[in-house]
Amino acid sequence: MCIRDSYEIANQQGDLINITNFGARLISWTTVVEQQPRNIILGYQNLSDYLADSSFMGPIVGPYANRIAGASGQINEKLNPLDANEDKHQLHGGSNALANIFWQCIEQKNDMLTLECHLADGFNGYPGGMKICVRYALSSHSELTIEINVHSERTTVAGPTTHPYFNLNQDHSEKRHQLQIFSEHYTPLDNTGIPTGDIISVANTDYDFLSARQIPNTFQLDDNFLRSLQDTTSSEQQLQHAVVQSYDKKLQLHVNSNYPAMQVYTGQYLEAPFSPSQGICLEPQFCPNSPNQSNFPFHLTSQYRPLKSVIRYRLEK
Repeated sequence: MCIRDSYEIANQQGDLINITNFGARLISWTTVVEQQPRNIILGYQNLSDYLADSSFMGPIVGPYANRIAGASGQINEKLNPLDANEDKHQLHGGSNALANIFWQCIEQKNDMLTLECHLADGFNGYPGGMKICVRYALSSHSELTIEINVHSERTTVAGPTTHPYFNLNQDHSEKRHQLQIFSEHYTPLDNTGIPTGDIISVANTDYDFLSARQIPNTFQLDDNFLRSLQDTTSSEQQLQHAVVQSYDKKLQLHVNSNYPAMQVYTGQYLEAPFSPSQGICLEPQFCPNSPNQSNFPFHLTSQYRPLKSVIRYRLEK
């Protein structure tokens, strides 16, 4: 098995983004900072290395991103079993899910790419045949818009997202970025990474990034931050989720989305050829285990209510 296709989209300001059909992955984003090229996404040297990737380097993940407790989700008041791939839980849609599928190119232009995949009814336990379409569009203002549409033949659980590891430093060093998260609440976790069901204020906790600050060297994140207590995916309104800044303060990445929450992962489990904490993931999404937590902002996807999520990453120099 080999990766057959990779694609480029670009703008006239010098941004060049590479995407592969395997997992619809972002594999690089090169921009220009003070007349010098700077790649802000971690990736492997060879496309073939992605076939053995276990760190989710840049793909679309799902059908449901993040964790679902006990690998089962509530659908119409019935517990629907799903594929378990992280002990007894499900992570990022189960085994060989969206990150490991060869997607089909539907349309390509200089600054836009659309990829699509189809999942059979019952794929990894998910009810309903699903068509998932992702559209990457690069603006002249160095903004990458990722639009993900999910259509299902039956009521099902859906909530995919993108999973690039960002490093805005020129040399991709582990020097800590400055981070601002515009969330007043987060979801505390149990010792298996599953939310307890509580929604807690970040005030007077280590999770308060409402004011920009450097991520401490000793502090690791793999946590979900709530931007809204309501399901916002039915709206075109973009919520401001985060801003991350390079160590040299020459580059900022702004993260907006219509998803109500965002997972922040500081890459502490990265393995060779990368270093622990070398990249940071900023993943707009529903909260982990939302299908089993009635107080989390979420809705089921159905034939009559498709899911449209929009994620925007914008650079400022």
